[in-house]
Amino acid sequence: MEHMLRPEGMGWRVGVSVFSFFAAIIAVILWLFFYAGSYNAYQNLAIIVVIFLAFTAVVGAIWASWGMKQRNWWNG
Repeated sequence: MEHMLRPEGMGWRVGVSVFSFFAAIIAVILWLFFYAGSYNAYQNLAIIVVIFLAFTAVVGAIWASWGMKQRNWWNG
């Protein structure tokens, strides 16, 4: 009964979320410092948007799978 009171699997998901956030920030910084010079502003903006879309996809996928597993818990 205790397993129904506490959602499982949040620890590694939080860790991956934090890690992927900082990885996205580092990727943007590295892009801007080392690679952005040979591209125009629109191309650089597109790359930054792609980096954050990838971050959102990773975080969304891991938390969506958790949410689907917790469906019965939320329904009572």
